[in-house]
Amino acid sequence: MRRSNPLRGIAGLLAMAIVFAGGPRTAAADAAENLARARTFLETLSPELRKIASVDISAPDRSNWSYLPGKRPGVALVELEAHQIEAWNAFLAGALGEAGAARARRIRMTEPVADRGDPARIGPQAFRIRFFGIQGDTPPPAWAWRFEGHHLSLHQTIVGNEVVSATPIFLGSVLLRDQAGEPLGSEDRRAEEILGLLGDEELEQAIDPRRLPGDLRTAMLPGDRWSFEGGVSLEAAGRNARRIADGIVDGLLAMQASDAVDDLRASWSHTASKDITFAWCGHQDRMRPHQWRLVSPTIVVEFSHSGGDVEHGHLVLRTRSGEFSKLAEQAWRNAP
Repeated sequence: MRRSNPLRGIAGLLAMAIVFAGGPRTAAADAAENLARARTFLETLSPELRKIASVDISAPDRSNWSYLPGKRPGVALVELEAHQIEAWNAFLAGALGEAGAARARRIRMTEPVADRGDPARIGPQAFRIRFFGIQGDTPPPAWAWRFEGHHLSLHQTIVGNEVVSATPIFLGSVLLRDQAGEPLGSEDRRAEEILGLLGDEELEQAIDPRRLPGDLRTAMLPGDRWSFEGGVSLEAAGRNARRIADGIVDGLLAMQASDAVDDLRASWSHTASKDITFAWCGHQDRMRPHQWRLVSPTIVVEFSHSGGDVEHGHLVLRTRSGEFSKLAEQAWRNAP
């Protein structure tokens, strides 16, 4: 992620044109539009709901995330009326892009309505919205948002006019297949293709020798607690393996608007294949419990159909540093 000067002037940002389908745009313009959409949504809420939906940038839950059922702060979709949902959808489409918003909705709609004991209620309308740092009418030095529920966690932290953090990107599903196919199948099928490209020696390197765990090894742990064993370099796996891995990463980064993940995409692209490893654990038939991961110096992608249930999948893209960036609090402290 870019870290040179999170509070640089508007003029410098305007010079960084990003080409979209509708013509040249700037990161500054996108950030301003997304902030305006966030304010529009918040203005639709009652004062009581607004206090729940929008809190200070230093709120302790900003850096907390979970893909499990349970209590979480924020305003739930079920609490919103039709015009408020419309304003929220407009914000989410701007922040994630149309493709990201569509996939987020697909994941959300795979959730069955279930009561796992108060407050662990799940379902398509149980997902919660939370904004940080949007107070008053003046442009904030930094702000953030999170959209989260069982099997979906998405967020951005914005400093000035730049998204400085957009990970973790987490998707899950209790269904192996929905009406459109496999919600997580695009990535899982590609990983199986990489496995099929490996010769005996490369396959032996790729297999994580440990017992298949019940969930992601990264889970919701900080980066210094991730534990990886096994793994074959994409250089040894061959050019086709790198091409397939690129597709996996590109597909997950497409969950966020382009300007939010340009630096991550460039970091992955510029990482040599010898410095990226692919690992697999569990059954080599992906219709049986298994896990796989791609590990680079910057980005880790991990998938799990484990715990004895291949209907239940977890998929995450994480970064080794910069998640829930602390630059946001620094920006507020340094603001006039």
